[in-house]
Amino acid sequence: MGTELYHPLFASNLAVACLNYDSIADPLGNRFRRNVRSIIQTVAEHPDLFGRIGGEFCGALVHRFPYAVVFTNDGGAPTILGLRHAASDCGDWFSRATPLVIDEPSDARADWQGLTDKLGGRPGKC
Repeated sequence: MGTELYHPLFASNLAVACLNYDSIADPLGNRFRRNVRSIIQTVAEHPDLFGRIGGEFCGALVHRFPYAVVFTNDGGAPTILGLRHAASDCGDWFSRATPLVIDEPSDARADWQGLTDKLGGRPGKC
């Protein structure tokens, strides 16, 4: 790891999922953490191994858990956007590609969202 970039909300996704598995059993939470680290390392080293889940967004399933690491890959370092439960509503998955800048004009966010909406549906690899 070390070459990937993270969306600021990724840490909260990870914390919520870890708390869920920790509440069931500590060993389960620890296994979940190891598997998330493992798939992120694979994404960082070989982002082109994973398929697109919509537009420019790729998904990498966490081994033995119903979670996917959602990321983009522009040919450089992959950007990890979120850790999402596979059964969750995917409607908000892609909104994380919008820039997160304090004091950003709201119309800039809308322009960026419009651009990401236009990218949807292209088949292929990341």
